[in-house]
Amino acid sequence: MDFVVNEITKRLYDYLATDTSGIRRVVLQVFVKLKTLTADTLHRILVERNFTITLKQVTAMLGVIHSKLGILHAHKNSYDAKYEYSIKEKYSHIVEKALVSTAA
Repeated sequence: MDFVVNEITKRLYDYLATDTSGIRRVVLQVFVKLKTLTADTLHRILVERNFTITLKQVTAMLGVIHSKLGILHAHKNSYDAKYEYSIKEKYSHIVEKALVSTAA
């Protein structure tokens, strides 16, 4: 289990290190605060914070965070429903720590 946590922590720090616009940091902060989001909701939040991003780009970002970092859980309530992404509780504290320690 320690190996998994260490690997996720490393990937998370690498992911934040390449964040030139600050959008990745905001996405992770929103997940820590709200816990569960759809791509539409996250897109609206990012646009409200003056990021120029399309819904397609948001879904791609969520896919990367879900598959490469492994800190999100994605699920649908029904076949025609939208995916809901939620931060895995066991990694929430790691994300918070990474956000604090990589603050500019």
